[in-house]
Amino acid sequence: MPLDLRALPTWERHPRIRERFEALNDGRSLTIVTDHEPRPLRLQFAEWYPRRYVWSQRHLGIGRWGVTVRRVAPARVPESIADALRRAAAFADGREETLQGLAEHAVERSYANDATIVEQDAQWPHLGLVRTGSVSAVMGATSGREIRLFDVSADETFGIVELLDGGRTVARFVATSPARVVLLPRGIVLSAMATDAAVTRGLSIVCAQRVRALADGFASQVSLPAIARVAAAILPYAPPSAGLSPSLGPLARMTQTQLAVIAGTAKEVAARAIAELEGAGALKRLKGHIALVDREKLREAALPGH
Repeated sequence: MPLDLRALPTWERHPRIRERFEALNDGRSLTIVTDHEPRPLRLQFAEWYPRRYVWSQRHLGIGRWGVTVRRVAPARVPESIADALRRAAAFADGREETLQGLAEHAVERSYANDATIVEQDAQWPHLGLVRTGSVSAVMGATSGREIRLFDVSADETFGIVELLDGGRTVARFVATSPARVVLLPRGIVLSAMATDAAVTRGLSIVCAQRVRALADGFASQVSLPAIARVAAAILPYAPPSAGLSPSLGPLARMTQTQLAVIAGTAKEVAARAIAELEGAGALKRLKGHIALVDREKLREAALPGH
């Protein structure tokens, strides 16, 4: 049965999940139901069990997220591209010959923080798979302000819309931390989809989840004040601990400009919102960067009508 966390205090959830996951044998899965985007849990899994799991999450409705975490045997060292494909939710259920064929035609590139992988409105003949680090899809608006559409974490793919319809890129894909990216030729991926239904289904689910993420982002842009959007941008990096706690992942390295792009606002507006959140005890900065965050206070600030 799924492990439903919604009735539990946030600080009790991660220990319960870790206990259940460690009891699994390789190849078995744990399904979790929660009431928020489980990015903090995913960041902690990356620390606890590097290369030991396949992570598949779905936003199923308002206040309902489902996560399936499959335990896998330790990857070989050095890890091959085929190993990386086996750990990606979009490809994990594909046939072994499919994954080997994709790996044979793939190339890997490294990108520095803030490096552009491909520009907006470009003809890009690849599907990207983030192996390490993180990538964001950023769209330039006619006003000159950039809008972050969605984030892509390790073991996730990007460029699916362009893969499926052959059109030009809908956004600029930029590394938001030093990243290693596997580039899979579009034609090879389409051939794999034609012969392996599991790959087609995996990529389709990823694409559907991106639509939900875009819908959520659009709704927040038109309905939430700037401080709520900034709080929501910070919230995924807040651990479940009570009170001010060290932030997770890349938040401590993010600039106000990067947070402004995520929140869909101007840098000056984001700066005022961060100062207001700090005054309310929802976060604390050290040397200009957000080092400590209070999850419950951020959740309260991110609520509509705050």
